[in-house]
Amino acid sequence: MAAVVEREAALDEERLFVEFPAPTQSPPPSGKLTFEQANKVAGGASFELIHGKIILKAADDKHADAHALLCGLLGKYFKTKPIGRVRLSFTLCLWPDNPYEAHTPDLSVILNENLTEERYGSRAPDLAIEIFSRDDDWSALFEKAKLYLEKGSRIVWIVDPFQKGVMVITSNDRHWVTDTLTCPELLLGFSVNVQDIFSWPAAPTTATE
Repeated sequence: MAAVVEREAALDEERLFVEFPAPTQSPPPSGKLTFEQANKVAGGASFELIHGKIILKAADDKHADAHALLCGLLGKYFKTKPIGRVRLSFTLCLWPDNPYEAHTPDLSVILNENLTEERYGSRAPDLAIEIFSRDDDWSALFEKAKLYLEKGSRIVWIVDPFQKGVMVITSNDRHWVTDTLTCPELLLGFSVNVQDIFSWPAAPTTATE
């Protein structure tokens, strides 16, 4: 947790919640990819497109475990309370007129009233979730959080398997959770032990004769 706090202290607090400018609509320099081109290059792999540059999303071991466990916990919640859906790596084209930008949260929670038949989302999910990997940068993740909030998200979670906690970010607050994770604003009754996001159940012991 101390490492996260130190990173935050280095950030400009005012910068996190100012308006996120839309990318330029003018034609990019040659060599930049459109979303359609990048999608073909990625060949089905998860990616983001920033100013025409494709960035493949590679998950390390801890990221992959947290991704699977948290998706399972959210899926279990929606099985009993079908008020929305959780989607893995759902691509967002938040500027429909700009083909050189696409973002992909690790998990997207979308409530029923905001579900559409769009192939790719034109609105950020109600709850956007990013999972920290070894090569990630906290400043970049905070920038993503700012973008999601400006484009429709009400809450953003940054899940850190190394610090074993979740940074909860809204338009006017952010705080660190290491015990019980809830989301009363969107997911009434949802409650999980944060540590359950980071560890698989222990294998049963086999009795020896």
